[in-house]
Amino acid sequence: MKKPVKFAIIGLVILACVAGGLYYMMMPVPVRMTRVSQGVAELTFMEQGVVTPENTVQVFGALQGEIMGIFVQEGEQVNAGDILIKVDDTALRLQFDQVQSGIRSLEAQLSGVDVEDEAMRRTLISSRDSLQGELIAINAQAAQSNQSYARGQETIEEQLRIQQILIDQYQSELDRAGENFERYNDLYQSGVVARVEMEAAQSAMMAAETQLEAAKSQMAIIAASAPSGNSAEYYNGLRASINAQLAGIDRQLEQDTTGTAKAYYEAMIAVELIKMAQLERDISNAAITAPVGGIVTELRARGTNFVTAAAPVAEITVPGRMSIDVYVSIQDIGSIGTGDAVSLTLRQRVGDVEFSGTVAEIDGNAEVRISALGIEERKVRVRVDPVDLPEDAGIGLGHALDVTFSVFREEGRIVIPRTSVFKDDGQDMVWAVRGGDSGTVEAIPVVTGMELRTQIIIESGLNEGDYVVNDANNADLSPGARVVNE
Repeated sequence: MKKPVKFAIIGLVILACVAGGLYYMMMPVPVRMTRVSQGVAELTFMEQGVVTPENTVQVFGALQGEIMGIFVQEGEQVNAGDILIKVDDTALRLQFDQVQSGIRSLEAQLSGVDVEDEAMRRTLISSRDSLQGELIAINAQAAQSNQSYARGQETIEEQLRIQQILIDQYQSELDRAGENFERYNDLYQSGVVARVEMEAAQSAMMAAETQLEAAKSQMAIIAASAPSGNSAEYYNGLRASINAQLAGIDRQLEQDTTGTAKAYYEAMIAVELIKMAQLERDISNAAITAPVGGIVTELRARGTNFVTAAAPVAEITVPGRMSIDVYVSIQDIGSIGTGDAVSLTLRQRVGDVEFSGTVAEIDGNAEVRISALGIEERKVRVRVDPVDLPEDAGIGLGHALDVTFSVFREEGRIVIPRTSVFKDDGQDMVWAVRGGDSGTVEAIPVVTGMELRTQIIIESGLNEGDYVVNDANNADLSPGARVVNE
């Protein structure tokens, strides 16, 4: 009796094992499935933005120099024209005093031109009177032909003396004309006066040189005309010599000898006045004032003791609308444009606040930004204007928002998880479930379209109502395997 019972028990165990194995083989594999349907195919990316004022003014210093005082604090309300920062202007004021002193000196020299000219004219008139007296004496001598040779010699010596006076005067005029030419040439090289003015000064110098040479030649003629007798020819020569000297003096008196010198000093004064006006502007710029009324939201000058024209010293926010500054990577910036709609989300413990926005502005240049992981990234600043901002949202300056940009969006497209697609000899395939959400699987070819962030568009191969397995790499899947949706 014992052996039959033993064999019966063994048979039952074997039968149970076979039955269990068959049940396991026939049991469907639990998998996650997706029911195929038409919907919205959308590709998005998200960046973090910061709420900023829409109207922010950067304040720059027009004068470079050391900071002598800061008169505002961050967060302080200021009015247009209020002094924010004062730059040291000590050196500028010293230069201003020096230029002002130089102008007074030039004005004194300009006034002295007329004084020198008047002295020269008195000398010329005195010389002319002396020559006219000599001419009267020579005429008297000619009438008295028996005058002695000595008297004639004295006349020659007097003429030589007067001629020497003229030569000295002409030499002085040449020296003055030469100095004027050098001044005008320097002004012309500096671009202060025109070429025609420099050439006029050069012509005046050459005329003075010619006049001096003529006077020297006349001196030689007088010296050679020593009396050899009481002939009419001798007295005619004397008359001609004196008349020539008188004509030269008259020409000298008719000339405007002050015009060149006055023009030089006036030009120099004009240059110094320009310098003084620039210094006045620089001194006034030493006080950096608020260009608009608003709130000082940033005071960068506190971190340095020097102002440069290239760096802003402060930032003033004008109360008004807010916008969101968000930095987008250079890989994604080409996918967005002004006017695009975005989704904005303020993360809160008690519930997120969601609203929409519009891309208002995209900067033309990228800048280096440091990520939270300390990695340098090149990103472009994008300004987003909020739309329909909830009044009770409690959003203020400096708050961080999630900004979601939509790169691609189409309705009526079939999309499935990207993990549902696998490759078989280069052909995109999916595991399709025949029989609804519980049945057997079959690998079917599909034509895929754009890859979205977690999904992929199916152009053909699937129909609405089909089921596909989400994980195409499930090792339990094979053609004909039974599956059931988890």
